[in-house]
Amino acid sequence: MDLEWSQVLELFGFAIAAALLAGLVCPLIGCFLYVRRTSFYGIVLPQFAAAGVAFGFAVLPWWAEHVGLGGLDLDTALSDTHAAANYHLAWASTFTFGGLFVLSALSSGKGSEAGRLASGFALAGALAILFTHWSPAGENFVNEMLRGEILAVGQHDFETLAVALLAALGAIVVFHRDFVLVSFDREMAIVLGKPVRALEFSFLLITGAIVSVGAMTVGPIVLFGMLVIPPLAARMLARSMLGYFALASTIGVLSAAAGVWASLRWNLPMAPAIVVAAGAVLLLAAAFARLSRGRS
Repeated sequence: MDLEWSQVLELFGFAIAAALLAGLVCPLIGCFLYVRRTSFYGIVLPQFAAAGVAFGFAVLPWWAEHVGLGGLDLDTALSDTHAAANYHLAWASTFTFGGLFVLSALSSGKGSEAGRLASGFALAGALAILFTHWSPAGENFVNEMLRGEILAVGQHDFETLAVALLAALGAIVVFHRDFVLVSFDREMAIVLGKPVRALEFSFLLITGAIVSVGAMTVGPIVLFGMLVIPPLAARMLARSMLGYFALASTIGVLSAAAGVWASLRWNLPMAPAIVVAAGAVLLLAAAFARLSRGRS
């Protein structure tokens, strides 16, 4: 891209900031998912959010006629997705939290957890395609969201994402010890008198909020990558829980920065470029970990 960096920041500054902020915070959520042995949630839940957005488009004509869109007419809502962002965010949240609590409720039952999550991913993906088929007007937006075209992130999108991510970061900083204890040893947390149900509900609420908002801004691909890959890479190298969190977040930010640079340098979709950069770090981490074991 033949632009000066000042021009790049002026045109795409909010998209770049959103990617870096997602790289900072999302891996921390992924660390807890990994510790809880539910890291596949980072793959399944963004797909549910995408299905929610597609469903919102499918029912949009009926909703505009019978419920209303806060003063927006149907043509505006269809042509300007930023104007109808709250509407789409509501449906993304509904499907994300619905999928999250169904998966959580089923987790105590018989059968394979991986199998349940794989089934949920397949179901959510199929629903997203069907809902998009029923709403041709939303097809371009949903396809761009799934492909990771995030350069159009504007100020309102970034502010919404920043509020959600910074609130999640604050909760992690304050309650990280309790979250770790509940994730590692639920019975011990009960013995110590921790409010286990409240902590688990709070973590699910944080996860659902991040996925819902993130799917609408940076897209499911970035969420897939940042929730899963940096925590996995950091786990190979970290020697303590604090180091694990710090390293995962650092890898997330560096991957986002590298992906942004590659996207702008070679005119690539930004979200896939970020995830490929994270994958490269994962391979390096795996090689370094194997080399370290060989020396010891």
